[in-house]
Amino acid sequence: MWRRKGPNRSSLRRQLRTAGVLFDTGDFVAAEVLLRRLLPDCEAVLGADHGETIGLLNLLGSSLYQQRKAVASAQIAREATDRAVRAWGPDDPATLDCAHNLGAALAIQGDVSGSVAVLDDTWQRRARRLGAAHEATLTTANTLGATLFAARRRRDGLTVLRRAHAQSTDLPAGHPVRVEIAENLRIAERNTGG
Repeated sequence: MWRRKGPNRSSLRRQLRTAGVLFDTGDFVAAEVLLRRLLPDCEAVLGADHGETIGLLNLLGSSLYQQRKAVASAQIAREATDRAVRAWGPDDPATLDCAHNLGAALAIQGDVSGSVAVLDDTWQRRARRLGAAHEATLTTANTLGATLFAARRRRDGLTVLRRAHAQSTDLPAGHPVRVEIAENLRIAERNTGG
């Protein structure tokens, strides 16, 4: 009797790269479909806590986030974060990427207190591990500041955005993170009168 041979590592990696290309080109629906199809095979072949499996979960959560599927995105991001903590510890940059995505997903889900807690913790950990002016640290500070501001914690949001803006001057002029922080700060200051 003929049996379907299970996927091998190189085939999985090739398909994961394809999912990444789909995501990078903005085809979030196709990326989601492919990632969901690959997840059981990655868990079986590589293991649930393998770096590529965790990366798959993180990308799946991001695909769902981009589609504004808030609840599903938060669930997947939490699973990716939990697995990353088990695999690498809470301060590993890859773990902090997952945690940032969890905080952002919680924000669009409307869980402001959960989002702020995760983003603030991630911001502090990234600052200690990567430095306050690192692009990833500033990205989390920007997301935290915007989340606080949108949740009517305007003073706290302004404080975070101003601090991030001051630290972002180490990035080159025109850098997307620097530009986004400046824009969020401009909007926040305009809406609070300074």
